Amino acid sequence: MIGIVLWYNTDKQVGLVWCEDQGPLAYIGPEVVVPKQVQPLGCGDQITFVHEVREKVRYVTSIERVEHGRTMADPQAVLAAYHENAAGKGLRVVA
Repeated sequence: MIGIVLWYNTDKQVGLVWCEDQGPLAYIGPEVVVPKQVQPLGCGDQITFVHEVREKVRYVTSIERVEHGRTMADPQAVLAAYHENAAGKGLRVVA
């Protein structure tokens, strides 16, 4: 699956990922090994990953590939800018 890292704490090695199927977010736990050549993992990075569902929660089990994006971007600011841009074009944004 492909996802975008919404939040990642490098000290605790935990994070949340938006998933391409627009389903529930996926959780990155400290047991997931981030490939050495792509560290540090950060907000805005696009990842290809494998996950499993346990007790209705998606858990990332392995990260296969990372493409660095807008690392350390604030997801709230990105979404706010998107909504502002869409509204400026007369588009209706459903929240």
